Amino acid sequence: MGSQCTGIIMGQWESKEKQHTLIVTCSKIISSGGTLLDPLPKLSVGLPNKTILDGQFLFFDDHYDIALLEIDADLPLQRPSIGSGPEYGQEVFILARDSGLSLRARHGEILWLEESDFIDRSYQMFVSCEAPVAGNGGPVIDHDGNVTGMAFYSRPNAAVLSISTIMTCIEMWMKFSRIARPIHGLGVRTFEFLDVSLQEEISVDHGIDTGFIVHTVSDYSAAESLGILPGDVIVSFDDQHTLSLPQLEDYLLSLGWTFLNNSSSTVDLKFMIS
Repeated sequence: MGSQCTGIIMGQWESKEKQHTLIVTCSKIISSGGTLLDPLPKLSVGLPNKTILDGQFLFFDDHYDIALLEIDADLPLQRPSIGSGPEYGQEVFILARDSGLSLRARHGEILWLEESDFIDRSYQMFVSCEAPVAGNGGPVIDHDGNVTGMAFYSRPNAAVLSISTIMTCIEMWMKFSRIARPIHGLGVRTFEFLDVSLQEEISVDHGIDTGFIVHTVSDYSAAESLGILPGDVIVSFDDQHTLSLPQLEDYLLSLGWTFLNNSSSTVDLKFMIS
């Protein structure tokens, strides 16, 4: 039996007298180690009314660990209300469907926590609870019922990908059949997440009170070739210096839009280092 995940309905349209529904979920159902499974497993999608339908694989992205599926359903399926990305300190719920398609939920708070050890994946946020069984790909919702992100299994705290990032990826794929973003090869932390005493020390000694602290540098990356080292402070990416890491990721995706709209051009990412 393949991996069981939960998904989020992202849209529905009618074509050739059929209702087509787009679902985003965790790429674990069709990939391993960043590579598509060969052969692809049979994809079965369970609906809340216990109906089981065949799913058609459309696309996956290893960087964000998301996959897009399509199903043909005779009944209308409503896309949930889409909110903005989660905020630090916000109370949220993680929803999932178990093997019997019963709804399961976990309650937690978005932690003031960054994980900079994963190169180019420091966009993840974390919740103060584990994801339910089969919670990979499940929606993260706020108290108003708005989807703010997607949950992924991680211990001891579930990881979250912002819904704003997911929406941009889907729009990119629908228009260009691919996703583009600059790869900087850095694991970074924002200045405001440092211990208060360390913030004060850096501010007094170097006059820096915003920016990103380099934690790790990928071998053979552009950042390494520029001589960037762990412990350096990147004051800004293209003059962006007060963003959270999820917001920085959305900014990088916006540069990808620029490139895809004019693929004959190049997009430069400028670092200001102190």
